[in-house]
Amino acid sequence: MKYQKGHRAGLPEDKGPEPVGIYSSVDRFGILHETELPPVTAPEAKQIRQEKKRKSKWLEMLGKWETYKNSKKLIDRIYKGIPMNIRGLVWSVLLNIQEIKSKHPKKYEIMKEKGKRSSEHIRQINLDVSRTLQNHVFFRDRYGVKQRELFYILVVYSEYNPEVGYCRDLSHTATLFLLYLPEEDAFWALVQLLASERHSLLGFHSPNGGTVQGLQDQQEHVVPKSQPKTMWHQSAS
Repeated sequence: MKYQKGHRAGLPEDKGPEPVGIYSSVDRFGILHETELPPVTAPEAKQIRQEKKRKSKWLEMLGKWETYKNSKKLIDRIYKGIPMNIRGLVWSVLLNIQEIKSKHPKKYEIMKEKGKRSSEHIRQINLDVSRTLQNHVFFRDRYGVKQRELFYILVVYSEYNPEVGYCRDLSHTATLFLLYLPEEDAFWALVQLLASERHSLLGFHSPNGGTVQGLQDQQEHVVPKSQPKTMWHQSAS
């Protein structure tokens, strides 16, 4: 009910931690700072110029998606970094969000209503939402727009995939999607990232952590032989 009411919700103790100091600056990533930010450095200015050049290249590539979608050039450009101002558009294409939405019309809203009534994870989700990315302009306000969207996405996912239900790592992933995508698109992006054959990261969030354990076992067998110095540093630390 508090998330439905938004900023009008609750007593003072329900509004999350009080902000510390007066924020006078916001950086290009949306992070709030207590002190005025220094002038843009030469490397930062260079990065901004590079992003502008990369944006035009990405838009050209998206316009010829069938040509580039399985190409080495696509992989190379992803490693170089997707420009921030078109990141949501690119992620939407890479994760086939519009396609999966069209296959499940209204499913998100139906699961949202069901989750609000019956999800067993609501209390833990609420706690985690209140402390997620608190220094970002989007998530600073308790029961604000982005906090509400994050809460609903996590509640819906707990209904959509009861095998996983909810674990704290999901909130960080969903938050990242919400920085660049609308609410429902961010939910389907989460679904695609975890469950699609191409990405399949579900094992990292499953209750038994099987994928993580498998990677750890592989590291313990492979790294000592291929990277003995790295293993030595890990053991020393």
